[in-house]
Amino acid sequence: MRRSYYIVLLAGLCILNNGCGDKKDTPPPADTAAVIQFTTPSAGATFLNGTMMQVKGNIIDNDGLSTVKLEVRNAASNTVMYQQNLSTGNVTYFDFNFNWTVTGISSATNATVRVICTDRYSYQVSKDVSVVLTD
Repeated sequence: MRRSYYIVLLAGLCILNNGCGDKKDTPPPADTAAVIQFTTPSAGATFLNGTMMQVKGNIIDNDGLSTVKLEVRNAASNTVMYQQNLSTGNVTYFDFNFNWTVTGISSATNATVRVICTDRYSYQVSKDVSVVLTD
């Protein structure tokens, strides 16, 4: 009887050990895409060289955000004119507020303002708004 008790106990410990094992090989869950909303700028807004462009809005991601990145690119050449990264911590809602003093503009330039967010599983979502930069 005693031997049966130890066999059952040993089997139970083996099951517990396997059930509580390392989960590093477990793939992340299916992505729930983040939702990015711009408050400002609005599409087609114009910014003069030397003035401040404010990029504000919010992001909701049930997977938990990790980082938010702003890129301002020349729409014709795709050259990055400005970029900034923020760490968000592991939050599901984030208000972003980026400020850039427009520089280096000598003629009217169509630009793309892009916000890119990455969640804790490394899934990315981006949203763009087109603006005009002038001298």
